[in-house]
Order: sequence, then C-alpha cells, then structure tokens
Amino acid sequence: MSAYAPSKALGSDDSSGFEFAQEMLCGDPTYAVNFDRIQYHPQKGYIIFEYLRCHESQTVTPYTSHPNRYFHKNRRKFEALYRIAQDLQATLYLVNYAAAGTPHADEILLMRVQSVNAEAEAPVQTEDFRTNRAAFSRWFRNLNAACA
Repeated sequence: MSAYAPSKALGSDDSSGFEFAQEMLCGDPTYAVNFDRIQYHPQKGYIIFEYLRCHESQTVTPYTSHPNRYFHKNRRKFEALYRIAQDLQATLYLVNYAAAGTPHADEILLMRVQSVNAEAEAPVQTEDFRTNRAAFSRWFRNLNAACA
C-alpha cells in the first residue's frame, strides 16, 4: 500500500495542460511530445501509454491500424516516446481504440513497443495483443490498482 493519498479520479476533461501549452505557443511549431499516461508499478517500473484513436472516417480499424502505416507523419512522436521509455527503463504501450458507440468500439489493440528504428522497413516493432473493451478495462484497472 502506498504512503500517498489516493489520486483523484479522471475528470471529464483533463486536457487543460495541452490547451494551456497550445495557447502559450501562439501557433508556433511545438518541439515537444504530449503523451497520454505514465505510471509507476512497484515491480514493473514505469509504464507509458499512448492512445491512438481510429476515427470512423478512416478505412482502418483498431485491429488493422499500426504506427508503421503513418510513421512518416508521426516519426518524431514515436521516436521521442521510445527514447523516453528507454531513458526511464519503462514499458511503452500503444493502444489502438475506437470511440464508444462506433462500429469498431469493441476492438482494442494493445501494442508493447519492442523498438523504434526509423531506418528499418517497419520502424515500429511491437508485440500485439488483440482484446476487447471489457477485457482491456479489467487488465487496465488491475494494473492501475497495483500502482497504488
């Protein structure tokens, strides 16, 4: 059990930091990477999550999309996330999902990143786990509780 008080539940909008940085940059290009979640597990160490939403307008689904398909557009993001994970000796997970209530909402692809090498034919190497919303939620909640 942690000596710290429990953290608050996620609110409906915890993106205010992003909005503040966006305002302060006044339209300047950013040279930073925002990532979605970092937590510390007592046995596993740091764990970083990056959520990758598949929109209904796209032809890919959470099961068929992969960062290698659009690496050329987000190279800096994936390289930076991997570099941060390496520096922290963290596990980096990419999570493909679709919004609740959409046709592919029950497809979740959990990808544990093995390496990122821009020179490789497939730059982002992952170990993939196909799951669904309920199973992912159980796993995620258990992992979260273990970090208390």
